[in-house]
Amino acid sequence: MFGKLFSRGSTQPTQPGDFSVLGIDMHSHLIPGIDDGAETVEESLELIRGLIHLGYSGAITTPHVMGDYYPNTGTIIQNGWEELRRAIHQAGLTFRLEASAEYHLDSFTAELFAKGEILPMPGKRVLVELSFFGAPPDLETRIFELRLQGYFPILAHPERYSYYLGNLAALERICDLGCDLQVNILSLTGHYGPPVAKWAKTLLDKNMVSYLGTDMHNARHLKELQAALQQKDILRILQRHTFKNQDLLN
Repeated sequence: MFGKLFSRGSTQPTQPGDFSVLGIDMHSHLIPGIDDGAETVEESLELIRGLIHLGYSGAITTPHVMGDYYPNTGTIIQNGWEELRRAIHQAGLTFRLEASAEYHLDSFTAELFAKGEILPMPGKRVLVELSFFGAPPDLETRIFELRLQGYFPILAHPERYSYYLGNLAALERICDLGCDLQVNILSLTGHYGPPVAKWAKTLLDKNMVSYLGTDMHNARHLKELQAALQQKDILRILQRHTFKNQDLLN
């Protein structure tokens, strides 16, 4: 899945105060037409141009995989990824695009993991998400099983799960089980509300956040990410904290 860096056309921004320190984005929905992200190739390219101007050199895009709504398979994701890579090349963009997935921990993905029919990131890392209504009762078992299979789970946007809001012990337990945490940049800006922003910053202050992701779905998210670079506290976070994003393409 992890291919060549496209090398024609656009250049990286040189202005200070962008997201280039992260290197790559590891949570987005760029493959058109397979989930609630980009709907067309043209929209995908517009979002990728936006990521370039935000300072990113590449991305591992992560379409949803969940049984009830987006039962995507590796073949569906790979086909969409290859089509989008061709479009990036034809548009003359310098941007490395890879593909994995955001796996909802449900019975559908449990079967995929059991069969080994998944698309992990380098190092067998896998981005996983939970229901916004409540964590599965067997969450610890699911994490343990993933680790037993040799995978390294990354929990997507834990700050957005209301049942974890303020529950530091629960997230510490998840980390202790060998699951990293990924926070959305837009959570830090207040996009999901002040309580989520405050909680995301608390997790950062506790050094519990391993990855930052855009979780970008559409042009509105892109516009808000552009505005985030005007916020001094966002720039301070990028300066003061170290994240593992770049490790994913090494």
